[in-house]
Amino acid sequence: MKILLVEPQFRKFSDRAKSHAEEMRNKKRKRPDDETLWYPPLGLMKLSTFHRRRGDELNFVIGKDKSAFKEQDLFSLAVVWDRVYISTLFTFQWKATVETINFYKDAVGGSIHKIFVGGIMASLMREEIFEETGIEPIEGILDSPAKINLDGNEVIDELMPDYSVLDPNLYGINDTYYAYTSRGCTRRCPWCGVPKIEPNYIPYIDIRPVIEELRDTYGDKPRLKLMDNNVLASPVLEKIVDDLVVLGYGRDCWTDTAPKKQRVIDFNQGLDARYMDKKTMSLLKRLNIRPMRVAFDNVRDKKVYVRALELARKQGVREFSNYMLYNWRDTPKDLYDRLSVNIELNEKWGKGMGNSESEIYSYPMRYAPIVSRYEDESNQDRDYIAAPPETKDDLMSAPVWTKRFTRNVEIMKGAASGAISPTPTLAWRTIGRTFEDFVANLYMPEELLRNRNKHEKKVYADEPSRPAGTGRVEEFRSFLSDLFKQNPEEAKRFHRAVSENSSVAVRKYMFECENEEVKEWLSYYLKK
Repeated sequence: MKILLVEPQFRKFSDRAKSHAEEMRNKKRKRPDDETLWYPPLGLMKLSTFHRRRGDELNFVIGKDKSAFKEQDLFSLAVVWDRVYISTLFTFQWKATVETINFYKDAVGGSIHKIFVGGIMASLMREEIFEETGIEPIEGILDSPAKINLDGNEVIDELMPDYSVLDPNLYGINDTYYAYTSRGCTRRCPWCGVPKIEPNYIPYIDIRPVIEELRDTYGDKPRLKLMDNNVLASPVLEKIVDDLVVLGYGRDCWTDTAPKKQRVIDFNQGLDARYMDKKTMSLLKRLNIRPMRVAFDNVRDKKVYVRALELARKQGVREFSNYMLYNWRDTPKDLYDRLSVNIELNEKWGKGMGNSESEIYSYPMRYAPIVSRYEDESNQDRDYIAAPPETKDDLMSAPVWTKRFTRNVEIMKGAASGAISPTPTLAWRTIGRTFEDFVANLYMPEELLRNRNKHEKKVYADEPSRPAGTGRVEEFRSFLSDLFKQNPEEAKRFHRAVSENSSVAVRKYMFECENEEVKEWLSYYLKK
């Protein structure tokens, strides 16, 4: 059979990235680190292995690639491929994914039963995809050929991924293997899609055969990213750790290459702090985990979270990269307090003082539900702000999330590539030394927040040398504080105008507003 594997083109700057990859190939430059490249489509890679072992012919493309029709007129219905497999990722990539599915219908002569769609979005939005394309997606894990209407007893999900189909200048496959040692999760968090994608918790998968086969085929790569959703919940965690140690991912283990590289493990989906105790850490300390990812989604979990990090640090873990869900059932104060916990831990551990061996990167992650709050309809663009209380007078000391606020959190993260810096002085600068400063940052016009070096007068320790800015950042904070304290009614109107993150709302308020100082600051919200 002739098989086409398709990953929709949903990444930003995809054309530029492909152009760069071509330049890399032509000039033979050193490839960038895997962490800066794209995650590989593991499902398609395992399907490639499955079909290659059956003697089938394969090709892989990104997006709506006209070269896939090179053997026919694009507008004819001649069959080019016997099967087309299309992967899906996040549901906010709805438009690009649906367009890609419909684009390839002609590649199978209009026989839509020859198109197979799987992955995260396929599991979470099956009905919506069917309505738009007429193709019924594959739900959950591809654990049997029967799911793709073929005979056999292979567990396709546990096959070795085929790295040969991907461009190593685009995908993070140069130094990294990807695998699972468990599937599913014992938790049923209402905001999470895992219970639907992987509904059954599988506490153990023997990855030794796959890793050994990968090494035999592609050489010894130093990084292993484990994609388990909750590995610490496994009752056979010790067996999993034993497997990883046997595979050479223990402390001070090196690749069998020249030059040697230290082997490291990244539990990429994070570790559950609620399962981290002395017994668990006595097992994990045998592994070279870098970084250790631990979620901190609710400030009420502070005690458990801090205990987990301190236990890990005592066992020699030095790098932490921790996710913080926000815009769900929390408030801006909740997020600020959680960010402060990490900054204070970095301070306690001596980060930024020249004597620290440990550091924590904080990654706030905006809650973007799959289902809208309106009549259980799907939420294809994942846009979401929780409905505010009917009465809300205390906008400064007890704010709730707005579109402006979530947008500004994302801008704050941009200073450290989507994270909050582990260096305390820079982290405090990013979020604000006080909660009042943090709230001012949430209200701040994008022009000032994005261009802090230009507009902030104070020069902080540990930041690169720069001349003092215009001082407009400090002036805005003073303006906002005075407005809420001295003119609460005007403050409410200001809040309503800027909270929607809409230039239309700002212009309307400017036209109606009689306060010249307020109008001057509103003009900053209209700058591009």
